Amino acid sequence: MVLKRSIPYVILATAIFSFSFSLGVSRSIQNNFWVNLLGLRPDQMGLLITSRETPGFLTILMAAVTMRFAPSRLASVCFLVMAVGYYAYGLAQSFLGLLPGVLIASVGFHLWITLNSSFGLAVATEKNIGKTLGDLQAVGFAAGLLGMFAVLLGINLIGFPTAFAISGLAMLLGAVVILRFPNQLVHRSPQRAVVRRRYGLYYILNFLEGCRFEFFQAFGIFLLVQVYHLSVQTVTFLFILNAVGSLVLSPPVGRLIDRLGERRIMSVGYVVMLFSFLGFALWHNGTAATVLYVVYNLVLLSEIGVSTYLKKVADPEDVRPSLATGVTMMHIPALIVPILGGVLWNAFGFEVPFILGACFIAGSLVATQFLPSLQSATKMEPNPAH
Repeated sequence: MVLKRSIPYVILATAIFSFSFSLGVSRSIQNNFWVNLLGLRPDQMGLLITSRETPGFLTILMAAVTMRFAPSRLASVCFLVMAVGYYAYGLAQSFLGLLPGVLIASVGFHLWITLNSSFGLAVATEKNIGKTLGDLQAVGFAAGLLGMFAVLLGINLIGFPTAFAISGLAMLLGAVVILRFPNQLVHRSPQRAVVRRRYGLYYILNFLEGCRFEFFQAFGIFLLVQVYHLSVQTVTFLFILNAVGSLVLSPPVGRLIDRLGERRIMSVGYVVMLFSFLGFALWHNGTAATVLYVVYNLVLLSEIGVSTYLKKVADPEDVRPSLATGVTMMHIPALIVPILGGVLWNAFGFEVPFILGACFIAGSLVATQFLPSLQSATKMEPNPAH
């Protein structure tokens, strides 16, 4: 079994490497590109993030339409679509010119998110789910780190458009590699979508995570660039610190989840996130905000527990469609949260969006207490009654 799974694991890890290298390049430069070159305002930033995340809200529909497609071919199409989108980023000359590339890349990105977890779970066994997902995340962090170093060393020489083109080329490589993944390892459900009451806690955790995620996606780096004037090199260096820390911590965090259970590890993570958001709002210091940004990103690793919890309680045929439903739940806030945050920033200052985000994190902390203990989780059997 180990031999059979080794080649698919290498294929998946290589595809994740290409994907993460591409994001390492594009995401480390995009905020400076938006603020310094295109001059985006907080309200435009909120609208941009809502536009970018709207395909995530439609993930359950996209997953339903494509559920019967061969997983490897569908994944390859996702990579190809992202390649086109990220290349188009660098061609933008205005806010309106930026939107097409953002939407195109987002469609491929959000559909790949639902497939990514299914591929990862396909090469895992019941006893090493957390370790396998943690190891794959570590591969991604290493690739992202390499992309960030490339930006740090070469952005002044090649400029933004060329950097976005390199990001697109990396996605093309991933599109070719993922085609080799054996489709039979990924459970292909005949169901088009799954929404079940017994997975309600999983949906709630994803929804609350989405509320927090959308605030931070829209205004985390934006705060550092616009308010504290961090350069593209400094921002890239922060991404590098996050990648190094995540590369080192992902496997042990996965093992801790296997050993201690989702509830304990996620509770610690949400407490740290809560204080980080309050720090962004109330501690008006660029150095402090920079440190909090790094700390916050490292504790996000605790949310591996959301996927491992689903794996423990869901029927095998429910895993992939339930992951799609979870992604959709996570993106419901994208329809309003970034726009609301931009309006609040313009009207009352940057503190208010982060305080509101802290409230949602507190909700996640409360919901996490309803996760089963490690002892009861290990005794759980998926309920065949639907």
